[in-house]
Amino acid sequence: MTAVCAIFEESAARDDEVFQLAISDLSLNDDILQSEKITYSIKFIEANNPFQAVQEDEQMLKLGTRFDISRP
Repeated sequence: MTAVCAIFEESAARDDEVFQLAISDLSLNDDILQSEKITYSIKFIEANNPFQAVQEDEQMLKLGTRFDISRP
C-alpha cells in the first residue's frame, strides 16, 4: 500500500476534488498499479503560510507518506 499526502491552501477546494478523483482512478486501474493500492491524506493550510506547509509536510513524511504533493 502506498500513502500519498496532498497539502492545499484552504481556498483550493477544486484542487482537492481533482486530487481525490485522480487517486481513485489510479487505485482502480489494475494495468498501472496491478496489486498496489493507494491511500491518501489531504491537509488544508492557511493561505500564504509557508511555515505551516513545512510543518505539515514534515509530519506526513514522519508518518511514512511516500509521495507528497503541495501547491503554493
